[in-house]
Amino acid sequence: MRKRRNVYGVLGMMRNYAKYGMTADKAKALLAECRAGKHTAQVWEAAQQAAPGVAKWIASSIVEGKSFHDMEIKWELGEAHRMPCCRNSFYAYRKFTLAILNDMLAGKGTA
Repeated sequence: MRKRRNVYGVLGMMRNYAKYGMTADKAKALLAECRAGKHTAQVWEAAQQAAPGVAKWIASSIVEGKSFHDMEIKWELGEAHRMPCCRNSFYAYRKFTLAILNDMLAGKGTA
């Protein structure tokens, strides 16, 4: 029997953040700060740098804690426009946005 790779679990998450020079714990802490109302303007700026076409959805996800699925329900009900990317791309852009935000807050400039 073939063993499945851990793509979406903790190991996959750590590898994905590592390529941006962050740990999963740092990303969680940064998300918690953003959801507590800190760094709102910087989140928007970082999202614009990471993916201008989906920045409003990325910023909403980070600041309000909305998942891709939450937003998908809204557009299926006709309450919002459809996002111009798939789930995997959305979360990749979100991780990149968090990396840019982390660099901005550390005074490193943009990623």
